[in-house]
Amino acid sequence: MNKGEKIKVYFKMDGRCYGLFNVIQMGKDGIVDLKITDYYNGMVIVSKNSNDEKGYLTEEEIDRSRFIYRAEMSYHNDGSFLHKIKDGIKPEYSNPYGQGERWTATNSIEDFQPILNIAIRRMETYNKNSVHPILKNKEIAYICENDDLFEKNGTYLIILYIRNKKIPLNRYTRKELYSDIITELNKELDLCIFIQRHQYTKPKPYYSKGWKSMVTPYLNNSINFCNRESSKDEMKEKFGDAIFGSITNRFLMAMTDGEFINLSEDKLQLIDEVDILYKGHEGKMPVSKPVFIKLALNFLGNKLVEFNTLSSTIKQVLLKQWNKEVEARVQNEQNSHK
Repeated sequence: MNKGEKIKVYFKMDGRCYGLFNVIQMGKDGIVDLKITDYYNGMVIVSKNSNDEKGYLTEEEIDRSRFIYRAEMSYHNDGSFLHKIKDGIKPEYSNPYGQGERWTATNSIEDFQPILNIAIRRMETYNKNSVHPILKNKEIAYICENDDLFEKNGTYLIILYIRNKKIPLNRYTRKELYSDIITELNKELDLCIFIQRHQYTKPKPYYSKGWKSMVTPYLNNSINFCNRESSKDEMKEKFGDAIFGSITNRFLMAMTDGEFINLSEDKLQLIDEVDILYKGHEGKMPVSKPVFIKLALNFLGNKLVEFNTLSSTIKQVLLKQWNKEVEARVQNEQNSHK
């Protein structure tokens, strides 16, 4: 990612693109120094209860909060994380971990480095949308697409992070999650995103002095820098297999050649049938299971839905026939190299 480049990250729902945030490279080419902007809609409420995860503010908490209309977040190459408020004549800066504190310098990331997390409790907050991303010079778009994942009533957890290319990364989406590389930052590092369906605690009624009655507040979305003390361990514990799991990675790499894949219900149905075909025959088939799945997906193309309407018996007959054809092809290739 070169200096001045901006990536606008979207999710797609019902055929329209909704902006999540923008990432701008501030450092020299290849020196990772990132600014995150446009992660809010109109304004940001900065609460003193920064560690409060309930997802809403009471009237008293709102009175103690600050309303910001121009804000940025940044992760600098020296390992410092900063909030920037630009409402006044002079910008204000604050370090979420304490003045002068650093986390990990960007050239010292050995495995992965969490940057920020977004708790989406209300999708209706995202009301700015377009059919196609609106881009200017030096801007590119990255769109998270999965019709089975993004929905108006959905609630999600999003993690933006950097990974060192030495560790495996699983690039795929299912109806409950999304894991991919947004862009290459330099020869060693990638900027990545992980999205997971997430259930949040419902808001609890409280007594309002203003209304002089019990009220139930709206849940709000929140965005925070990741917890320096616990976020890496939590990512490994809760999402490690989904994101970095080596077994899943080897399977996906063989099936997709490292490309991103949407494991839709139609594809998963095909994979289930291939599992049946291979059961008890592992090591005896002409190609590995993920390679056979790749060949079957390429062969079926847009006829996959039609294939899945067949009975399991007929599907197994067809898969066995294709397996014989694959076996003959492999044998011919081996003979040609003798």
